[in-house]
Amino acid sequence: MVNIKSIWETQKPTGDFIMKTRLENILHLNCYAGTNNITGQYLYIMSVAKSIIIPELKNYRFRGVEIFSFETDSSLELNIYLIDNDLKDIFALFVQNIIEDIVTTTSENEALTTTLNVIFKWKKLFDKISFSGMPLEYQKGLIGELFFINSLIDNNVSISKLLGAWMGPEQDDKDFRFGNIGIEIKLTSSKHPSLKITNEGQLDTQNVNELYLILYVVENVKENGFSLNSLISQIRDKLYSDLDKLKFFDERLLLLGYLDDDHYNTMYSIKQIHNYRISRDFPRIIKSQLPLGIYNTSYSIELSAVEKFRVESDIIINSFN
Repeated sequence: MVNIKSIWETQKPTGDFIMKTRLENILHLNCYAGTNNITGQYLYIMSVAKSIIIPELKNYRFRGVEIFSFETDSSLELNIYLIDNDLKDIFALFVQNIIEDIVTTTSENEALTTTLNVIFKWKKLFDKISFSGMPLEYQKGLIGELFFINSLIDNNVSISKLLGAWMGPEQDDKDFRFGNIGIEIKLTSSKHPSLKITNEGQLDTQNVNELYLILYVVENVKENGFSLNSLISQIRDKLYSDLDKLKFFDERLLLLGYLDDDHYNTMYSIKQIHNYRISRDFPRIIKSQLPLGIYNTSYSIELSAVEKFRVESDIIINSFN
């Protein structure tokens, strides 16, 4: 598969306004990696026949990226233009996703439809990301997921299975899905911990055979603890010998809005770990119970009310084996 970022980085200035390199691995389409010769900004171009109808693109535009089409003497061009150079790494992933998806298409119409679907998916993703830094509660959520990954690696769970099960930035209401098993992770530093559920989908078992909920209760410490940055460093060290897995992990972090330049060094230590199996009589709110028109419900559950649903960590670990 072509590496779009390496093409951009090796393009040499020419007398043209836009430097273009045709993507030779997509033989049935005219697709190009481009660089603005004046500003140095990256773009992706797909050229199609004039008979192809490109829809109104204003609903597909999103932060840091401009998407437009225009007519040349012989064709129509769809241009996806990076206008914020700070986003060049995530823009490369975005364009790479388009390229990977259109390789198997058989016509320009199909390739255009596929491209617009990828754009729309990434628009929703970009709308969720805060590029000015992650809010504290978002950091805690990511810390919980990474602590789970790190712990299971230490318990000799397959790294491939773990990374494949991690939903991360995907549009999913479970943090991890392994086959028909779902796992939801919570982390709190409250002195009076409870289970804070953010929507009616999190504890819904409609699309899974088994669902587990893990609550990490932590406290702030000044030393001998872990931070978001230190957890990432630990996991990277464990993935160092497998560059493909390391690349996948780093891409997921990038899609979640984590940048290596950010400083997330608040330290925590684990006080308690609560593991629960979500069965039919577990106290929860699910979609089928809500009155028509009500959605995105958030609520809290007292830990004393779910004590009988606790399970041992080994049960969850073994679900990955």
